[in-house]
Amino acid sequence: MVGIGFEPKIAFLCPLCHKEVEILYEKGKDAWTSEHSNCLNFTVVRDTPKILGRHFPAPLVFIKMESDFSIKEAIEGLRNILKEEVEGQKRQKIETGIRRLESRIGFVKKNLTFFMDALRSGSFGLKVISGKDVQALLWKSGERYIGVAEAAPVDEVSTKSILASGAIEEAERYAISWLSHWDSL
Repeated sequence: MVGIGFEPKIAFLCPLCHKEVEILYEKGKDAWTSEHSNCLNFTVVRDTPKILGRHFPAPLVFIKMESDFSIKEAIEGLRNILKEEVEGQKRQKIETGIRRLESRIGFVKKNLTFFMDALRSGSFGLKVISGKDVQALLWKSGERYIGVAEAAPVDEVSTKSILASGAIEEAERYAISWLSHWDSL
């Protein structure tokens, strides 16, 4: 039983800036969110997708790797909202959000070595957000790297690709392929 005022959270040190990160559970949204601005974004994945009916052990916390395409997609969505918004304070918040997102373009590619080191450690998984509701989860399970890419919302039918390899180089190629998935279309 949980007492009044209990707030489920996960706390750890950011592997990039070494500052404390708190991921809080939002009951109404049934989601875990972290506020760790201008650095890495994190998410909790409590149940990784099954591969051929089997779960592979995974870390609880995944680092979000947002593709440039997905960032541009989010910026476009905010610009469409901005066209409709008339209230000055809300417009200012949206414009700030757009500038913050624009500063994230190229961040993942610039820090790819760091992301792969975090994956190699096994302490964190990677959640590659490709855009157009496509995402890939990548994590270390024992001596293997496991990857599953799928459309959101997640279901067994929507799986796009699977990776199971002992080589970090293959895991890196897998992440890069999903980061640049929409660039070639």
